[in-house]
Amino acid sequence: MLIPYGGCSCRSLAVWLALILTGIGMSIQAAPAGTAVTSVPRSSFATVDLQHRHARALLDNAMRYVSPKSGTRDESSGYPVEGWNNQPDQGLGLRSFTQLTAIGEWVEVLANVIAGKADSPYLSHEEALENLQQVVRSLLQDQRNPQAGSMGLLTNFLDLEPGRRMGPLAWTVDKAKFTETFGKRKGIAIWRALIRKGWLDPLNRREASIRRDEGYGAAFFTGPLAPFADDATRAAVMGILDRRTVAIVFGDNVNLSTSIATAIGALLAPEVRDNPAIIKLRQAMERFLDNQQEGYSFLFDSVTGRFFFGWDASRNRYFGWEDGEGNLQPGHMDYMVNEFRGPTAFAVMRFGLPVDAFANLGFAIKPYRMGNGRDVYVLAPWDGSAFQALGLGLSVADGGYRSWHLLMKNVVRAQIDYARRHNLPGFLSECYIGEGPRYTGDVGIPEIAVNAEPRITTVASLYTLGVAYAVAPAAVERFLAENWVTISSLLTSHGPWEGFDVLKNEPVRIQTSAHTLSLILGLLGTGQENMMRYLEFKGLHGRLREIYRKGKDTNLLADADSFAWDSGGTSLESQRSAGGFSVKGVPAGQVGVAFVSRPESAMNLSNGVLSFRYRTSEPLSRAKIQLKPFESAATSRLPIEVYLKLDPTGDEWREIRVVLPATAGLAQIKEAVLECEPSGTGRSIDLSILGLSFTAY
Repeated sequence: MLIPYGGCSCRSLAVWLALILTGIGMSIQAAPAGTAVTSVPRSSFATVDLQHRHARALLDNAMRYVSPKSGTRDESSGYPVEGWNNQPDQGLGLRSFTQLTAIGEWVEVLANVIAGKADSPYLSHEEALENLQQVVRSLLQDQRNPQAGSMGLLTNFLDLEPGRRMGPLAWTVDKAKFTETFGKRKGIAIWRALIRKGWLDPLNRREASIRRDEGYGAAFFTGPLAPFADDATRAAVMGILDRRTVAIVFGDNVNLSTSIATAIGALLAPEVRDNPAIIKLRQAMERFLDNQQEGYSFLFDSVTGRFFFGWDASRNRYFGWEDGEGNLQPGHMDYMVNEFRGPTAFAVMRFGLPVDAFANLGFAIKPYRMGNGRDVYVLAPWDGSAFQALGLGLSVADGGYRSWHLLMKNVVRAQIDYARRHNLPGFLSECYIGEGPRYTGDVGIPEIAVNAEPRITTVASLYTLGVAYAVAPAAVERFLAENWVTISSLLTSHGPWEGFDVLKNEPVRIQTSAHTLSLILGLLGTGQENMMRYLEFKGLHGRLREIYRKGKDTNLLADADSFAWDSGGTSLESQRSAGGFSVKGVPAGQVGVAFVSRPESAMNLSNGVLSFRYRTSEPLSRAKIQLKPFESAATSRLPIEVYLKLDPTGDEWREIRVVLPATAGLAQIKEAVLECEPSGTGRSIDLSILGLSFTAY
């Protein structure tokens, strides 16, 4: 089964994608390889600086992807296909299915074209309007189709077989299905034979993942499966294995919902809002969102105050994992630094759900040491991936708050710095890496990743340059100019390839809708304006302020009680004075210093700067400040942690300033706990904390 989101939904998505690619569209003919094209722009983009010729050229080329000539649109539904590649012999039959995130981005791009924000020769206003009308009709139809969704939400992937849109082939199977169908003895015998044949990989005692490799299917009941090759048994076995699944995943659905709302915002622009056809279209899009109310309410867990990761409508159970006793533990959305951050906030606002669903998301901030030796504190993605930190689009990503904008600018600074130092023509982000159908979330900057597993650092992709441009346009334009020789070699007649492998010195010749459309939307930079227009239209700005709270200036040294301890049992000498708080001891293990708010008030540390002034004669490692909220129902929530690099200062003092995001999760902090370990000879600690304060924006 799937792991909870605390790991990263993207890894789960990668697993699903790999499994789906082996089971869908294997009979589709391969498409010809894309041809290189000139990088001279042929389009007009009102929102992109005229002086940024590289950004404009990249955007112009990406717009080729939405051209009717590119073959990236499913004719029967109007949906974008998963990707451009039609190479089933390589496991890349990407035109036979689609995903919700890509559909949402497609809707946004079409709305921008209709609103006059993306004029190009590749897609006319009239074509965009006709296509968007078709997509919305299809979405409303699929909401009513039990093979495509449940409770107004849709399965994360959709098979695009003409006239039969439905969920993908199942990627797991229960042993109980075989014993129920064939009886205990024969059912277990078939189960074991399927494992020996290599078609099943056991996940636990009760279920297994399905491997649809070469030699899979009804024609291959040989070897261990030969005793079960009679027509009736074979048909029944394949019926169990090849059932369709309806996987209602919160993240994919909320991406789609947010894009629909952002597109409505684009269609509320003064230039088009009074057009009768567009009024009717907006109303249909609102009906789609209204129909999702039941599903999102169902996915909110009132016990933990978080959203469930998802619902397997095919088996009537939540996604999760098995504990040591064989019980299913539902997974939850529990980490904030990912592509679902803004969309989760939107779901809370639009569907009137508790702010706890956002407030109870844990997160980490980590220092990234730049090439010039200075530290930049960045939001820490689980896998160090750029798109986990930046998202696939802005819209609600920062709510217009200064703290979020600065934090995302720091992510862009770190990504550009790392790319320059390692000669990468793009950012490190989840992507195809050029090894057949392998799509992985293992790509990222190791230094800022929460996940300690090794990272892939030699395959750079282009798609997050779009959102990065929306955050820091001048810096990204310079980066594009520096790498234009390589980047321009990725441009084709159907848009840019995924990225570039610097070890092989060759492009990753795969192209997906979700990534290419994200690149377009980021470079256009209209997402936030369109979303704010939608929130105004729906009267939701008050809800926005509930989620992205404003903080209050706080002096933690003066306004909180403080004490120190050593988890190893060493007796520490600690002293509080007008000059701060000092801790001494030898030998010391893991030292903790807590600053606890007075009973009458919590600390509101949302949307501002945390300042930590210190002096230490010895190096301190594993340093972090954990910000602990008052107890709530979500006792199992992931922590809020700020990792620090506490270099020795000698007799001088040093100040670290860390931007804290605007979030309701920081509005009720009970205590701030500093943890660190002395790493010098003798493991002695001599630390003076001269200041610990929060200044709100």
